[in-house]
Amino acid sequence: MPPTICTALVTANVFQNVLARHDPRCEYYTNLLQRLSSRPVQWYTTAFDRNLALTSWEEFGREVGVDETCWDAYWGLFNQVKTCLFGSSICELLGELQIDNFCDALRLATAIDQGVDVIVTQEPQQFARSVIDSYRVQVDGYFYITLPTVCADTGNELEHYIGVFSVGAFLLNLDSIGRLPLAQLPRSQAVQIESLQMSVSDESEATIVLQGCADEMTITATGRTPFEATQRAIDQAVDEWYDMPIRQLVRFWIRPSTLTGADSPVEIVVGVKCGGLNFENSSCSGNSIRAAADAYVKVINSICERLDLKVRDKEI
Repeated sequence: MPPTICTALVTANVFQNVLARHDPRCEYYTNLLQRLSSRPVQWYTTAFDRNLALTSWEEFGREVGVDETCWDAYWGLFNQVKTCLFGSSICELLGELQIDNFCDALRLATAIDQGVDVIVTQEPQQFARSVIDSYRVQVDGYFYITLPTVCADTGNELEHYIGVFSVGAFLLNLDSIGRLPLAQLPRSQAVQIESLQMSVSDESEATIVLQGCADEMTITATGRTPFEATQRAIDQAVDEWYDMPIRQLVRFWIRPSTLTGADSPVEIVVGVKCGGLNFENSSCSGNSIRAAADAYVKVINSICERLDLKVRDKEI
């Protein structure tokens, strides 16, 4: 086998689907296992998934009458997988993740603890933590979870990525996964909201403190709506820091499933057109104005990264 180019945590359902012999796609699932086991990947799994995959075969492998090809495919991948035991570091991570299903939270916590590149699963949508994640799964078959971390050498805060891939999407994109950037610019070079205050009378007024480019700026702006006031304040600061093309708001959407009660968090999606490209992101908060502001700042940071914008030189 060629040198490893990727590390991946695989879930039990990748194995289990080949046991559904009544499924006309069973040969397809068997072929997927064969292709996975032949690729230059270091495989990991949770102890929970290992036991689940092992028990599934012992309970149903003989009963459903799997053939030799299926047997070889199943064990060909299973025997390559290293088992990750549950420990205190994984336990600590579990409480920080925004995933309702415990088993999937355990998988993500293990992936973070092991520092793998991706999670490979038949149900990547189960790991989605926002409407943007769900959308990317539907369109591409994968998405990336962003995780804050600290660079051991510089002490700077970075954003680390773990991909969540369907099996098909993983095989299609495997050759490029090893070349994907695993860290963005340090947070000191990205825009962040330090505080946001809003007052509303005849018109809305937003006072926002933004951190960016190793500098802090306090801006007050007004608008017809709270978000318009917030957007204008953010834009004023951004235009001080970057030579950024004109931005046009093209989407502002509240995810319906988040509206479950008066005190429930609200997820807001913001879409912006800039430089001929469309950018979209979301944020969730108990304060809808803050959620919208955070989503817009995420879009701004995406524009800076995609267009490779440099911080404007300050006049001396």
